[in-house]
Amino acid sequence: MIGNTGTVKYRPPKHAWIAVVALAASFILLILPTGCRNPFAYRRPAPPRPVPVPRVPTTPCPIDGRPITTELLLQRPLAVMIENSPDARPQNGVNDACVVYEAITEGGITRFLAIYYHGAPKMIGPVRSARPHFIDLAREYDAAFVHCGQSQEALEMLTSTPQIYNLDQMKYGKPFRRDRSRAAPHNLYTSADKLRALVKQQRWGGSPAVLPIFTSDRMLTDGAPAETIDIDFHGGVKYKLRLVYDAGRGGYLRYMDGKLQTDRETGEPAVAKNILIQRVYSRQFPGSKYHTYDVTVTGSGGGIFISNRRQIPMQWSKTWDGAITSYTDAGGNALPFQSGQTWIEVLPMEGKVSINGPRTAAH
Repeated sequence: MIGNTGTVKYRPPKHAWIAVVALAASFILLILPTGCRNPFAYRRPAPPRPVPVPRVPTTPCPIDGRPITTELLLQRPLAVMIENSPDARPQNGVNDACVVYEAITEGGITRFLAIYYHGAPKMIGPVRSARPHFIDLAREYDAAFVHCGQSQEALEMLTSTPQIYNLDQMKYGKPFRRDRSRAAPHNLYTSADKLRALVKQQRWGGSPAVLPIFTSDRMLTDGAPAETIDIDFHGGVKYKLRLVYDAGRGGYLRYMDGKLQTDRETGEPAVAKNILIQRVYSRQFPGSKYHTYDVTVTGSGGGIFISNRRQIPMQWSKTWDGAITSYTDAGGNALPFQSGQTWIEVLPMEGKVSINGPRTAAH
């Protein structure tokens, strides 16, 4: 259109205004959810959803009842000789054993035989020499028997029994080392991983078909109270053992010559959930240079079972050297072991034990 001034005024078509209004409305709708922020600004991506960790199947250990992975059932147990003279204390790795046997060697001092099925301590020891009764006990587990040398009587047994998995440091030195912070011979150590690697290398793998059982679905609630136990193994060396129930840990703490037994690495105390005081006959081997004891762990006899602050009489029976020892109550029923570590105190008839009172010859 030409006005009086001679200029032309442009008027956009009606549909163009409609398009502009629609675009503005879309922009407003776009920024509404984010307030005044730029809708084209970088947004941090949402964190990924956590991937669920698959549950590893577990099963109760057939020896001590504690939960273990099923793959551990395929390995051969280890039975390790551990020293208990004052120069060897505190020891390493004892707390990780399923079962620990304590028995005399010479004089009145004892040694431990620690049974490892699933425990894997990085340091075990001090490792010491073998005696015949410890070999008989290790055979119950068809275990790799770990030691450093042996008495003459034990040597004769090991050489005449080829079915024993004899892991002697004198022959297999690689899994062992000396700790220079301690004096020899109280300084020989090993680890579960190194021992099991050697067992695999020797093709000694495979788990025994039958194992001793120290667990049940019952708890001892009968019997006389048993809060403290004092044991004297009898002999020239005056070694005193006291076990005291600790309610917080649900088991018995061990005091050796008045000192709490702890792990040298972790500082944690040993806790016995169950205690078997197994009465046996013992005498010195005739002509033994070191006055080594012949401890009879085959046959049958009596003793005391202690657990959960209670005590009852028990009976034991081992029909031959390689048989599994049976432990029952006076009526021949299986004992109500708690899940956890069991200590078996192999006590000579001459030894003394007292429970909650003066030390006397007992049971």
